[in-house]
Amino acid sequence: MATSLSSGPSGDAMEMRVQPQKDESDVSVASVVVDSESNDSDVFKSTPADAANMRRMGKDQQLVRRFRVLSTTPFVAVATGAWEYTVFNLTSGLTNGGPPILIYSMIWNFVGFAPIYLSMAEMASMAPIAGAQYHWAGNAQGVFLIGIIVQIIISLHHPLYAFTRWHTTLLAMMAVCIAYIANVWGAKYLHLWQNVVFILHILVYLAFIIPIWVNAPRASSSQVWTEFTFSGGWPSIGLAVLVGCTRVRRGQERFKSDPKSDDLHLGHQLFAGIHIFYHRCLSSPNLDEALADPTSYPIIHVLRQSMSNNWITVILTFTLFLVVCSNIVYLVAVTRDIWAFARDQGFPFSSWISKVEEKRHIPRNAIIVTSATSFCLSLIAIGSPVAFYAMASLFTVALLQCYCLSIGCILWRRIACPETLPPATFSLGKFGVPINIAGVCYALWAFFWAFWPMYNPVVPETFNWASVVFTATLIGAGVHFMLVARRNYFGPVTHVQGRKVQHRWTGGG
Repeated sequence: MATSLSSGPSGDAMEMRVQPQKDESDVSVASVVVDSESNDSDVFKSTPADAANMRRMGKDQQLVRRFRVLSTTPFVAVATGAWEYTVFNLTSGLTNGGPPILIYSMIWNFVGFAPIYLSMAEMASMAPIAGAQYHWAGNAQGVFLIGIIVQIIISLHHPLYAFTRWHTTLLAMMAVCIAYIANVWGAKYLHLWQNVVFILHILVYLAFIIPIWVNAPRASSSQVWTEFTFSGGWPSIGLAVLVGCTRVRRGQERFKSDPKSDDLHLGHQLFAGIHIFYHRCLSSPNLDEALADPTSYPIIHVLRQSMSNNWITVILTFTLFLVVCSNIVYLVAVTRDIWAFARDQGFPFSSWISKVEEKRHIPRNAIIVTSATSFCLSLIAIGSPVAFYAMASLFTVALLQCYCLSIGCILWRRIACPETLPPATFSLGKFGVPINIAGVCYALWAFFWAFWPMYNPVVPETFNWASVVFTATLIGAGVHFMLVARRNYFGPVTHVQGRKVQHRWTGGG
């Protein structure tokens, strides 16, 4: 039977020691195919594997299972929008390193994140419940991009149009409302239409890249692979490369899904990223002109050289639709993460956030919280874009900090007391220790460089405020834990079937 802890006396501290419990007969992970046929009479559409895992985790299923491995793969691809976000995230690398750094950084980050992905996939198969509570920041970035794309389309036909901040904010708010409506009233059909969107995701990519490949002017091979350029003002080439290389990536965090679908999407993301970067580098021999584009996005300069304004409008309109769909699907992942963490009493007002709407079996309160957060972040951009991007930058540093801590804890337990690790359907086996070490090392390395600004000398407008926001968030979380959460939150491990938690209270009586 699942083991759980009750709250101790107020003001007490607690030490927990987790040991394997040998008298349980159903400890191992169920050897049931994840996509095995569901029970039609079950309102949650659960599979035998779901039932076994929920028993093992000491949880009751409350949400409807609408995804299988094949449908989860397009879910992840649409949610992350690998190429849609990548094409609007080129400035940092072009400023600190030039075209070569785009390609090398993609390969570098893929190699560095591979052990992180493998470690997280193993952890997800051990305990597929709560995680990635910082997703709301990435969601805010996504809705903001929708406003920017709309403004770019307008500027193509009205060159005198000014990119007004309050216009962007209103468009971002509209995107939040669309995502909210789709998540509440369209959740039942999400797994159906997202497969169509995934096909469109591939077709629009081809329509995007082929005209660039055929019509854009060509850079020389040396310009693509060896001619580094530095306009960020850093005093040394090595420092500029590290700033540019580490910062050239869209947030690598993804929905924690089945490891098989993660593997498929990882290959898709690498292919799309390198392909986009390579053709972007080939198609713009004049880097200064690309960086000086009136929209401030170098990819628009490349499109201008490859096609007419009307065709650019068509391409960007489809891209806009895909980003809207990405935000809808991403909100699904965000809200399920927050709901799961609230179910473990890890959030303020967890009892309210963790409620599930009985009629639709969706975490509507979690959807409200996430949408309201994105709504408020959009308002910040009216007063100061620097402040908005400072809040949004929390996404990357929180991501890497979470990787460091979670993989580090698994690494410590794998070395110190491996017998206490829960069973995993996706086990790293004897390679677990070196893979975990590589994951922690790269996460720490990227965490350090994620705080660096793009330009030097640093002024308030170019300062990377992630350090300030992250520190403030960490202090706030620490205060919340000391005053409230330490009495209510003990972690999902305390509920795992077949594990016994021994604890003793220390401190005042």
